[in-house]
Amino acid sequence: MKRMLIIGAALAVASSLASAQGYGPGYGPGHGQGRGMMGGGYGPGMMGGGYGAGGMFAALDLTNEQREKVLAIQEDHRKKNWATMGDVRAEQFKLRGMYNTEKLDTDKLVAQQKKVDALRQQMFKSRVEAHNQIAAVLTPEQRKQLRQFAPGWLTDEE
Repeated sequence: MKRMLIIGAALAVASSLASAQGYGPGYGPGHGQGRGMMGGGYGPGMMGGGYGAGGMFAALDLTNEQREKVLAIQEDHRKKNWATMGDVRAEQFKLRGMYNTEKLDTDKLVAQQKKVDALRQQMFKSRVEAHNQIAAVLTPEQRKQLRQFAPGWLTDEE
């Protein structure tokens, strides 16, 4: 059972990383089609079918206190970024609309892309902060186990 959770967690991480790009035309990281945010949006993710229910963290044997703290961090992260996610979608919609003209205005397109990128950077910063907060809740042994399940999620320095 634990092995299945680990495999499921690894697949969840892989799929969330694959979908981490946002919508919209452009070049470079984050400019393809995908769902967007911290592991691909605000649905089930590393915690499994509902945060705390399974997935990667289930195999770590979190205490009730740790689980509550992780859930609170994730909920705070979701609340903090919900409006920003809507803003990203709105700005991406404007950007896509700008491509439906006979002659593309380079300066306007670049300015609009900068708006989208600034919003994405804001969410990225929040995602890193949430990551660090969650890492602080885990014991050194749990962080070590998590690195085995999802290499790169936590580094040795944490």
